[in-house]
Amino acid sequence: MVKLDIIFIHTPKFENFYPPIGDHLFINYIPMGLFGLADRVDKAGFSVRIVHLGLRWMLNHDLNTNEIISYKPKIIALSMHWHHQSYDVIKIAKEIKSTLPDTFILLGGLTASFFYREIMEKFPFIDGIIRGDAELPIEELALAIINGKKKLNGVPNLVWRKNGYIYENPFDFVLDEKTLNQTDYTRFDLLEDGKDYCNYVTMPFFVKGVSKEKNNLMFSLKTRLFPLMVGRGCPTNCTWCAGSYLSQKEQSKRKRIIFMDPNKVIKSMKKAIDFGYDGFIISFDPFPNNPSYFIDLFSLLQKENIKPDCMFESYGLPSLNFIKSFKETFSQKYSTICLSPEVGSEDVRKKNKGFFYTNEELFSSLDILKRFNINTDIFFTIGAPFENERDLIITYNMQKRIRKNYKNVNIRTFLISIEPGSPWYLDPDRYGIKKSLKTFMDFYNFHKNGGSPFSDLGYYIPNYFDKNDDETDFAKKIMAIKCKKFCFIHPNARKSAKPFWARKLCFLSKHFFKIKKYLKR
Repeated sequence: MVKLDIIFIHTPKFENFYPPIGDHLFINYIPMGLFGLADRVDKAGFSVRIVHLGLRWMLNHDLNTNEIISYKPKIIALSMHWHHQSYDVIKIAKEIKSTLPDTFILLGGLTASFFYREIMEKFPFIDGIIRGDAELPIEELALAIINGKKKLNGVPNLVWRKNGYIYENPFDFVLDEKTLNQTDYTRFDLLEDGKDYCNYVTMPFFVKGVSKEKNNLMFSLKTRLFPLMVGRGCPTNCTWCAGSYLSQKEQSKRKRIIFMDPNKVIKSMKKAIDFGYDGFIISFDPFPNNPSYFIDLFSLLQKENIKPDCMFESYGLPSLNFIKSFKETFSQKYSTICLSPEVGSEDVRKKNKGFFYTNEELFSSLDILKRFNINTDIFFTIGAPFENERDLIITYNMQKRIRKNYKNVNIRTFLISIEPGSPWYLDPDRYGIKKSLKTFMDFYNFHKNGGSPFSDLGYYIPNYFDKNDDETDFAKKIMAIKCKKFCFIHPNARKSAKPFWARKLCFLSKHFFKIKKYLKR
C-alpha cells in the first residue's frame, strides 16, 4: 500500500431529515480553499490526497475509514468550515486518532477558527487547529511534522498541544495577492474520485432515498458548476453572514479585499472545463457598484472562444454594463444572476443588508434583466431581525408582483440559521434576537441530535408575533408561514413554483420518501 504524507478530508453532515426530500447528506461542496491547500503541500514535495467522505457514501454507501488509515499519513487535515459539520468531523477525527495515535490530527475552516480554544480544550485527540488562512501555515506544518525542518512554535496561525498544554502561535498570516496567485485552486488530480465529484456533487444536499443518477435527474441544476476562486474578503456587514467584514476580521484577521489576477482565473476556468465542468459558481462580488474587475475578466474569457454556464451571486444590484457583459460571455440556457433583497420591507432590508437598495431600484434592475432575457434567481428569507409578522405581507406581495411580471425570474425563500462569528451572533442584543446556539458544544450537540439546516434556526425574536413566544413556538410558526405562503418546490430544481402548487408537490414528495423508506425495512 502506498503511503501518503497528508490526507485532507471533507466530511459532510451525514444525518439530516427534511420532509420533502427525506434523509439526506448536507454540505457536499468542498470548500474551494481546500484544493489550494493541497496544491501548496504537493508543490512543496509532499504526497497528498483529498478524500470526500460524502462522495464515498454516494458511490458505495461506505463510511469505513480503514483505507484512509492504511495510508498511515503523518497529518490528517479535516475541514470544519461550516458549523453543520461539527459533530461528524469530531467523530471521524476521534475514530482515526484511536487507530493512528501518532498521526497529527488538524482542523481548519471558519467554524474551527472561531471556536479553536473550546475545541482544543474539549477534544484532546485534536492535535492542532490552523486559524484563518492556511495556505502558508500548512506548508510550514508539513515541514515541521514530516521533515522536522521547522518547529511547531514557528508555524503561523497554529494552535497546538504538547504534554497537556495548549499553545497559541502568533496569528499573523493573512493571504495576500502574491500567495493567492501562486496557488492552484483547481487541483482535481489530487481528489479521490474526482470525476465522480464533478458529476454527482451538483447541489449542497444529496438525497439518500434515490440513486446518484436520480439525484442528478430530480434535484440538480442540470449543469455541473465548479465554485470558482476569485478573491477573498468583504467590505461590508450583513446581519447573518459569517463572511462579513466584521466576521473575517475576527476569524482570519482580514481587513481588505484581494482579487486573483484575471489571467490566473481564466487558467482555472479552462482547467475546470477540461476536467468536465460545464461552468462556474461565482460567489464573490465585493464591489457591486464597480464591476470593472468582472467586466475585464469576462472580456478575457470571450477571447478563449468558450461559453460556459455561470451562476453569479450579486451582492448588490448588477449594473447595465455588467449585465451586457454577462450576456455576451456565458451560455444563456443555464446561466443565472442571483439577487438577494432578502425581504420586501425597505426598512428591514436597510438594517440587515450591507449593500442596500430600494424596491424601486430592484424592479428597475429586474426590468433590465428581463429585457436581456437573463435567468434570474431571487432569494428571500423570513424571520429576520427588526422584522415582524406584518412585514411578511410586504414580502408576499412583492413576490406576487415578481411572479406576475417577470417570467425569467425564479423565487426562493429560505429560513436562516445562526452562523458562528456572524454580526448577529457576536452582538445578539443589537439585533434584538435571543440565541440558543452559543458555544461549540451547543452546535456540536445540535447537529448530533439531528438539527435540520432547513427548519431549525438556533435563535428567536421576542415579540416577532403578537404573542411573546419561546424559540420552539417561534420556529414552528415561522416554518408554518413559510410552508403556506412561501413554499417554492418545483419538479425541476432549476425552477420555482407558486406556493399552492409547491405545497402539493411537497405533500406528494414527503409521502413518496415515507413509503420508499417503509418498503426498505
